[in-house]
Amino acid sequence: MPKIASGLCSLLLLRTKGENGHLVTSVRSLFIYNDLSIVNFLGVVSMSFFHLSDQRVLVGILVPISLMLGACGGGGSSSPSPTPTPTPVATAPTFTSSSAASVVENTDGTFYTATASDPQNDPLTFDIFAGVDASAFVIDSNGSLRFVEVPNFDLPNDADLDNTYEVTLRVQAGGEQATLALSVEVTNDREGIVVRRVADGIVDPVAMAQIAGEPILLIAERNGRVLRFNQDDNSVVEDIFIRDNRRPGEILAIGAAFFSTTYQKGIYMVTHSPTDGLMLQAFNADRGTTGFARLADPWTEPTTVSFIYQPEVLIAIGSPTQTDAQDPSTMYGKLVRLPFVDPFAGASLPRNILIRPEVIGDGMQRPGGFALPDSDSRVVDSDLSILADRGSSVFHELTVFGPNWRPLDFGWPNFEGSEAVTADPPDQINGPNLIYEVGDGPKQGEGVIAGQLFRSSFDPAFGDSFVFFDVNGTVFSIESEKLADGFLHSADEFEDKTQDFQPDQGEIGTLVGYGAGIASTFFYLLDSDGELFEVSQETD
Repeated sequence: MPKIASGLCSLLLLRTKGENGHLVTSVRSLFIYNDLSIVNFLGVVSMSFFHLSDQRVLVGILVPISLMLGACGGGGSSSPSPTPTPTPVATAPTFTSSSAASVVENTDGTFYTATASDPQNDPLTFDIFAGVDASAFVIDSNGSLRFVEVPNFDLPNDADLDNTYEVTLRVQAGGEQATLALSVEVTNDREGIVVRRVADGIVDPVAMAQIAGEPILLIAERNGRVLRFNQDDNSVVEDIFIRDNRRPGEILAIGAAFFSTTYQKGIYMVTHSPTDGLMLQAFNADRGTTGFARLADPWTEPTTVSFIYQPEVLIAIGSPTQTDAQDPSTMYGKLVRLPFVDPFAGASLPRNILIRPEVIGDGMQRPGGFALPDSDSRVVDSDLSILADRGSSVFHELTVFGPNWRPLDFGWPNFEGSEAVTADPPDQINGPNLIYEVGDGPKQGEGVIAGQLFRSSFDPAFGDSFVFFDVNGTVFSIESEKLADGFLHSADEFEDKTQDFQPDQGEIGTLVGYGAGIASTFFYLLDSDGELFEVSQETD
């Protein structure tokens, strides 16, 4: 007999009477069911009465009563086993392709094919479902995935700017779907750039410069020694004439100029000493002549100086103090020109190199070199220059200017880059074209170093770009046309090509300077460890 309830029987009432030859017994039971509700049960047991003794009748009555009690107790037979739940049958599709992919930059076309299976073998279709970088991709219904634009490791456009793109793919079949979170890593391609260490052992280098038309690179050491690096055989020798004729002082900048003028031709260098102050020294070994000019008093704090020849000499002198940059009584913080001097203007021909420095601009902070367009430049006029100036707290900057523009004011100390750093500054006159932040984060730096304009027709490894550097070893590039479009461009538009510049020996450390090669297809980088690296491109 099955259980009436799984609760406890709390009260049993019996009433027996004879009626028409039958014994009728009423059984009323009160149950508490699962401690929650009360169940009222009424049972009637009827048996025939054959004039038996009361004792025998009672036995007949107790049997069904005991059965009733068994029904309200905890005993009795067990409940039947429930019917087992059927095992679910998978009907949705599932991805079988990997959740990670890797692709080399500049890859055009499909680089990953999504695959999936469906239990019912329904047709599969794929699409892009979600992801922070979803807009960077296109997928067809067959699962072929590609970038909308060819990926560029040097200028990533993923959400985190770390060359790892996140996208969620979806597959649909028979009205059901599944998704896959896919991570795509873009890896670097050196794009044909070759870096070779060609010299080392240079002691505390500070600057270098190319002698136009000769395979000679001048390298200056801070202690006053000048080296001549031969680009044909990678030999390094000291310039003996300069060693024997220079005045004391640490070298800040070096260059060669006035190649077609006998009385000004020579190697020029800017030095500083506590006795001479800021000096310009010139040397012509062929004629055995020298020239010297004092530019400024001894400084209160060290600064930087840059030198370039175009076709007159331009010297950018940094500011030891903020007030120097706009102070007309000093050459600190100024742009200085060495103009052509007519040697026949005097009563007799000069015996020494003619030096006539003149100030043509101000607002310099800490110059980081010049860059020049070549005579066939299509984006920057050949008579213009690009000046690098290092910031101290906000921005480093590069500014395109003409030496004949007037006035020439590069902004310091009122501006650093595009940002005003003094209250109520005057209008900015010669604002920068390129800026990036001072700092040690991505695309930030310690100090800008000017570089070189390239053309893809001659330099396919660099394309039509302007390549420049930071003291911390970072190599930047930007499309050449952005130097001359009249807009300000910042680091989010720069390519970071540092990983392309891995040398065959050694390591490029803190950069000191850039030097052009005798041909436009290669150039040189000099680091503070005294290593010289040649940067060129692969040849077939």
